[in-house]
Amino acid sequence: MLFLAELYLPHGGQVREVAQRARAGAASAADQGLTVGVVQAVFVPLDECCFVLYESESIAGVTAAGALAGLEFDRVSAAEAVL
Repeated sequence: MLFLAELYLPHGGQVREVAQRARAGAASAADQGLTVGVVQAVFVPLDECCFVLYESESIAGVTAAGALAGLEFDRVSAAEAVL
């Protein structure tokens, strides 16, 4: 399943750093037996929001990956992506 995690990223924060931390957190979560991976990170400068799209079996996997990465999510929701 896909999940979208939202976090506040003020003053033109570094979306690349967030993406790198998110991937590291997902790898650490995977080392603990959770199935979680980062698909993409998107920054919306006008709203100072960053969205990280995860693939995981549950919201718990996403929140664990975020915690391991030191990321504080405002919200995590099930998502659907269409290309």
